[in-house]
Amino acid sequence: MPRTITIKDIAKEAGVSVALVSFVMNNRLEADGKPKYRVGESTREHILEVARRMNYRPVARVLRRQMRSVVVGVILPDASDPYYGQFASRLERLTLPEGCTLLFAYSQQDPVRFERLSDLFLTQKADALVVVPIPEDKEGLEEIRRSGLPCVVPVREDDPLSAAAECASRLLRLLQEQNL
Repeated sequence: MPRTITIKDIAKEAGVSVALVSFVMNNRLEADGKPKYRVGESTREHILEVARRMNYRPVARVLRRQMRSVVVGVILPDASDPYYGQFASRLERLTLPEGCTLLFAYSQQDPVRFERLSDLFLTQKADALVVVPIPEDKEGLEEIRRSGLPCVVPVREDDPLSAAAECASRLLRLLQEQNL
């Protein structure tokens, strides 16, 4: 795959500063219809010609903005439990098209492990959590709630697919409220 051309490459080839190339490539019009940055026409044309010749495609910034993924930490009790296997698979299928990347971890019903996993997600800047708390460990869930991080606790239903659909709906609604 060919190397992506950057504005630094264009600046070097055109013999101008990176800032000047950025001004030309990103020059927006003010409310009065005039360019925000004033660049001489010959300089502007020279930079645009170099960019064309080098086959510059300014898509990276746009893609980063449009494709930002929301990272959701998911703490489930047990990877070997078929209920949570189906739940996890359905939850991921429902949230992935909405821009969510789910990171799964399993507490094994161990309060110490649950605390470590929740601390990991809280400190590694997950955008939201889905957690199945350990019944005896009320403090672990309270710590997550105190953090202010959006958190969904799934309701265990007879059908894991229904539970996942309900959880996904609550999670997506919460993320939308948080503008994530």
